Amino acid sequence: MAAFSLNIQKHIESGLVTSGKFDGSHACLVAATYGGNILVHSPHRQPQITSHDHEQSDRKLSWSGELAELHIGTEITALCTGRLNDDERDILLIGTASHVLAYNIEDNSDSFYKEMSDGARYIMIGKLSWLPNQVAIIGGNSSVTILDSQGAEIFWTVVGGTVTSLAIFDFDGDDENELITGTKESEIKVYKKDNLLWETKETASINTLTGLPNRRFVYSVGNGTLGVYEMAQRLWRVKSKHRVVVTRSFDLNGDGTPEVITGWNNGKVDARSFNNGEVIFKIQLSAGIAGIVEADYRRIGKSDLIVVSSAGEVRGYSSSSTMDTPEPGEIMRDLLAKKQVLQMELRQRGASVPNMYHGTKLAVSLMTSNGAARVALASGPGLFIHCAIVFTEGVFEGETLVVHPNRPRGELEIELRPPKNAPVDMYVKVCVGPAGADLLQVFEMTRQLPRFCMYQIIERPEQITEDFTKNSVTAEFTERLQRIALWLNQNLVLPEEFEIKENKPNNEGIEIWLRGMRDNKIHCFMANSTGKITIQTEDIIFAGDIVQSLSLYLGLRELSSEVSFPAEEKKMLDALERVKELKEIDIRLQAEAANDTALLKNLIIRLEDARILENIDDMRKRLVQLKNVNADLIREHEIRMKSYKELTANLKQLNLGVQHAARLRVGKSASNTVAQCRAAIQDENSKALVLAIRHG
Repeated sequence: MAAFSLNIQKHIESGLVTSGKFDGSHACLVAATYGGNILVHSPHRQPQITSHDHEQSDRKLSWSGELAELHIGTEITALCTGRLNDDERDILLIGTASHVLAYNIEDNSDSFYKEMSDGARYIMIGKLSWLPNQVAIIGGNSSVTILDSQGAEIFWTVVGGTVTSLAIFDFDGDDENELITGTKESEIKVYKKDNLLWETKETASINTLTGLPNRRFVYSVGNGTLGVYEMAQRLWRVKSKHRVVVTRSFDLNGDGTPEVITGWNNGKVDARSFNNGEVIFKIQLSAGIAGIVEADYRRIGKSDLIVVSSAGEVRGYSSSSTMDTPEPGEIMRDLLAKKQVLQMELRQRGASVPNMYHGTKLAVSLMTSNGAARVALASGPGLFIHCAIVFTEGVFEGETLVVHPNRPRGELEIELRPPKNAPVDMYVKVCVGPAGADLLQVFEMTRQLPRFCMYQIIERPEQITEDFTKNSVTAEFTERLQRIALWLNQNLVLPEEFEIKENKPNNEGIEIWLRGMRDNKIHCFMANSTGKITIQTEDIIFAGDIVQSLSLYLGLRELSSEVSFPAEEKKMLDALERVKELKEIDIRLQAEAANDTALLKNLIIRLEDARILENIDDMRKRLVQLKNVNADLIREHEIRMKSYKELTANLKQLNLGVQHAARLRVGKSASNTVAQCRAAIQDENSKALVLAIRHG
């Protein structure tokens, strides 16, 4: 049951709730409300002797009893509290579409006010391994910016989309915190400074990310999916028709192990075991959840879990809470559902089961044809497939495909088109029985689609263009051909298993030609007897996928390579040149804006002089001049914004190119590639950039 509850009778914006100790000792609740207002609730606020609440109209933060309001005047997009220096008092970070404000609640004053060209979509305060102090991390439309306690920018990098969530935790088990980002483009990426350690793509926009113990983190996406990863391996996931608003980690049952706390937009809050996702606690509020925070709100020496609804209801739960008693109606619904299941089972057991079902088997095979991977199902003699249900993540819209032929048939093919090169778990249910049967046998099976199932084996093309041969990756894997053949068998859909005999002559190797069924591009994979592998392809992403997959299979921690992708190099050099031009344009525009601003100030002074002297003609003249200068400023601002968007797009292009080049190596070689590429970009050195891409 709830340890305490209250209602602040204000509408709370979803996802914009936090808490902090702004005086160093008393926990306060902070939330964003309609109209760009910040609401602060302090149940232990001490009355002021020298200043009364009704006398604070001239201050930004206006107290009224336990509540205070801070008017920002624009839409609030992010809230965060924490410490950026040695001061024991927390500060409040407020993000908008154009700025970040650091506000000291206790002093009722700004700490800093920072313009953010990409906006502030998500803010958090934490300690990163490569920085000495606590920092503020701001996720924007296409970048991540790190600020120090004074608001100075100490790190900035481009990411592949709009940042919707951030988390800090030890991802790789080296006792150092990494930064994990989630984007609107469904990507989760883990960074250690400039290096991309790991990435994956989910099926919808990333809503929340929360670090857990033992190198785990919980994630949620916009389609109602909630799950937990342990490093790069997903432990479990569940899906709901409702949307996750917030996730937290909190030991709710007092067993010493934190649970995954989830707040949903339908008002439900549940606590799950982070090992398997089993629900161990749940409550239902009358309105959608706006936020969940952890704070010592009762001043008992330990934190409570505080749940805030969008209607302003606040409930606190201690670390020894038990599940609320379900309502009688809910118990009755559960019992009726169990009764229906048991009645159905009794009817099926009472029915006569034909002998033909005994020993029935279902043949399942994978193939590639007609531009897609296909699952072929075949039933036994005298039996037909009535229905097949296939569940695969990210392949079908809604993740499930039901195939129901007009007439039952003995064989059935299901077309699969995975959008990316990743292994996909496929769960299949097939209903089999004779024609016209009421009772069907259900086969359930699990298969994994190979990582490169969307690439079809072809014969060596008769004509190979010179441009094709210029694009290649060469690396020394120093591995036996037999192990490479095993990797090929696991990761490709082959008509027959590829074998390398032990007594095969040393001068022979492997040469496989592939055709991508997504874009019809041709690729060639070659390996000689010494383990030297060459990948000829015009697709640098495919080459990176091959290198990373094979390195992971062989357990390689270090791998260097020689790379040649002329088209990719030209694309990056063009982007680098354009970035240089745009920076020069921005400097010129800033100078023009400064001149116009100075002129504007001068005109305002002259206008005021004319008003004092009651010189109407001069006033009209100055007003016309003011209008023209203001129009020039607006036009220059629009040009600057357009230029900035183009600059960001080109920086994205460069960042993607650097990531693609790094994925062609493993370990320190990949890190060196990133470092040298970024140094070349910063120095605007095109030759150094090309050398870094080619040689790492």
